[in-house]
Amino acid sequence: MKYLIATFSLLFGGSVIAQNSSDALQFSRNDISGSARYIAMGGSFGALGGEISGISVNPGGIGVYRNSELTFSTGFNNYNSNSSYRGSTKTDGRFNINLPSFGYIGNYKGNADTWKSYSFGIIHNRMNHFSSEQRAFGDSKNSTFVDDYVNRLNLDGSSAAQAGNYNNYPFGAAQAWNTVLIDTLTNPKTGIVEFIPYVFLFQIADSSITGRQSRTVDNIAQSRILDTRGNQAETQFVFGGNFQDRLYLGASISFQSVNFDKDVSFREDYTYDANATSLDSHLIVAYQEDARLETEGRGVNLKLGGIYRLSDELRVGLSVQTPTIMTFDEVFYIDAKSEFADGYELRADSVTATFGYRLRTPARVNASFAYIFKQRAAINVEYEFVDYSTAFFNDRSEFSNDYSSQNDEIENLLESAHNVRVGAEYKFNPFVLRAGYNYQGDPYNNNLTIADESRNTYSIGGGFRNKNFNFDVGINWRKMNINENYYNSTDAIASIEETETNVVFTFGWRW
Repeated sequence: MKYLIATFSLLFGGSVIAQNSSDALQFSRNDISGSARYIAMGGSFGALGGEISGISVNPGGIGVYRNSELTFSTGFNNYNSNSSYRGSTKTDGRFNINLPSFGYIGNYKGNADTWKSYSFGIIHNRMNHFSSEQRAFGDSKNSTFVDDYVNRLNLDGSSAAQAGNYNNYPFGAAQAWNTVLIDTLTNPKTGIVEFIPYVFLFQIADSSITGRQSRTVDNIAQSRILDTRGNQAETQFVFGGNFQDRLYLGASISFQSVNFDKDVSFREDYTYDANATSLDSHLIVAYQEDARLETEGRGVNLKLGGIYRLSDELRVGLSVQTPTIMTFDEVFYIDAKSEFADGYELRADSVTATFGYRLRTPARVNASFAYIFKQRAAINVEYEFVDYSTAFFNDRSEFSNDYSSQNDEIENLLESAHNVRVGAEYKFNPFVLRAGYNYQGDPYNNNLTIADESRNTYSIGGGFRNKNFNFDVGINWRKMNINENYYNSTDAIASIEETETNVVFTFGWRW
């Protein structure tokens, strides 16, 4: 199942450095972001052209321009999450102000009989934003997230000295061992010394330790707090032309940048069948791990596109985007501590790791159709194909690593997605009304998943336009459901419902 394979938290798993299909998907799946007009029409401009953010999908749209243009957009995003975990539901959210798009298009006259005009543009669009905040709380009776570390140590056949060595287990197991969350116990059936969560040792009385009494864990209160920030943006240099007002062609080179920070805190509070007292000096009452990941990336791709005007009313468009070749640098931090009944705290060594990798994201193909009615109303429908299973990790010379298992996971778990965008616009000069719908298909193999992680985004907007100036507003809203295992040794699923509202304002000048 997907949430048993691909949704590892930073705090869990044998190797945090190894990437997985969730990372590949995060930087391959584009959001609906850009100018207000683009937002309001659901990102559907493939065959219409003449829109500064729409050029990011079909660079042939730059050929439609008849004037030079400068635009600037600003807006805000409102994010909310409802997380259900072990029967408890928590709500969280975040509000952000952002700059989703700005750009310049320069239009130059050509030969009236052939290429009637040429245009060059520099455009910056935000592709993804990673702002989220989730809180989940739930009670467990006999399962602790330390189980993942215990299982790994037992599977490896590690010794106690190896378990506490940060060079062997830098991201979890060593922290738990060195804060006494993991201990050893001789299996009475096999005589083999095995690792076990320390809190369960107290179910056996040990009168040799002063103040230590038999204890049964009555409840494990688990909490997880996730906080992410950052964005993925693209700066595009595009050139195109208009051939006899019939064929519009364009090509671009695009440079992407990624800034992504992720903080994860996982805490467990332990209560026992008898109340803990200060005499229970060996009794652990809480354990907490805090991890942070800082990611910076950069990439490049090429795009080719065209629009053909079949008649005054009908247009068709086609565009292709090459895979984006990306390079990432990451820094990971982890801290851990345990708390005892007598008030004592034991902290593990802080660990910092720096590493890097390469990622090739999938190519994209977009086909579109537009109908324009008497220069007053327009509708655009487009289809996009993207095969997420072709994403591919590779190492870098300074960070040698084998990504064959991760690439096999991507190929087996992810699949091709079919995306559909529809946008409509109606003018009653000098005002304009717009509406749109955007569907992004589920990127996961249906045979391996339970939840449908497709996205449905609905949008509306409007604006004011005269000969030289425009002001536009775009609003979109979407809801998405996500299922996650917070650690692998449990079948308790966290169900997360995310809702997002984006509002964008665009100012534009033409000459």
